[in-house]
Amino acid sequence: GFTKEAEMLSRRARLVAIDLAPINPRCRELSFPAQADATALPFKSGSFDAVFIFDVLEHIDADTRVLEELHRVLCPMGKLLVTVPAFQFLFGLQDEVSHHKRRYSKGSLKELVRGTGFEIDYATYFNTLLFPPIAAVRLFRRVFPADSEAGKSDFDMRLPGSIEAVLEKLFSCERHVVDRASLPFGISILCSARRV
Repeated sequence: GFTKEAEMLSRRARLVAIDLAPINPRCRELSFPAQADATALPFKSGSFDAVFIFDVLEHIDADTRVLEELHRVLCPMGKLLVTVPAFQFLFGLQDEVSHHKRRYSKGSLKELVRGTGFEIDYATYFNTLLFPPIAAVRLFRRVFPADSEAGKSDFDMRLPGSIEAVLEKLFSCERHVVDRASLPFGISILCSARRV
């Protein structure tokens, strides 16, 4: 999942890719790979200007410890960019298949980030336009589990190509709004903060 982000970021910065699992070969080409535990990073304090942690915190029991480590390895005024899944009431089969421990609200994420020494610059929900259909599918699967294919994730559900193209365009059009206005709800949350 990190490859697309790594390709984009590698054009602007020298990257270090960190994962507990072996690093994807394409990411190894784009960055310096480090197989490491996010709760005990093998780097000196103040080593990084920025940290991007996309859809990781929800996988780790000790999410507070991860943010404390990120605070430690960032230089003063270093930037943190976090994304996580939103709304615990949406927790379901997709989260279980993805090995998620939890989902967050914007308020709970901001409290967690602030509590580990960061100052928040900006926080918003995103994937707002697709929230109604995604929430409907998640809630339907909870109410009618027999109608769901056990062990299958949302990503295994295929729609006709033309519909998927429209949904992708709806999702991508939010990029024109998300940095200008904090959206009131969505499937995910973005938080930008800095070490103080």
